[in-house]
Amino acid sequence: MHAATLGVKPTRLQVKELRSRWGSCSSDGVLSFSWRVICAPEFVLDYLAAHEVAHLREMNHSRRFWAHVRKCMPDYERGRAWLHEHGCALHAIGHAR
Repeated sequence: MHAATLGVKPTRLQVKELRSRWGSCSSDGVLSFSWRVICAPEFVLDYLAAHEVAHLREMNHSRRFWAHVRKCMPDYERGRAWLHEHGCALHAIGHAR
């Protein structure tokens, strides 16, 4: 859905262990997501998808990048804020203490 909105197409999607981020976009169009995000609310997953798809248009966090994210998900700030507030708890999932 977000890829169609921006007129892009990822080359591959993958879910894996990402220790320090929630997702990534490689220069060859591979979108990767941390398996831990499945524990987040659906609107957070939507935000992460919009964020990484926007990197297919802009490989940075410029104003243009955020405009692409907003085009995909006008209320993206909600998902971003949730991750800032609850991200540490998500990163702790699956790690022995």
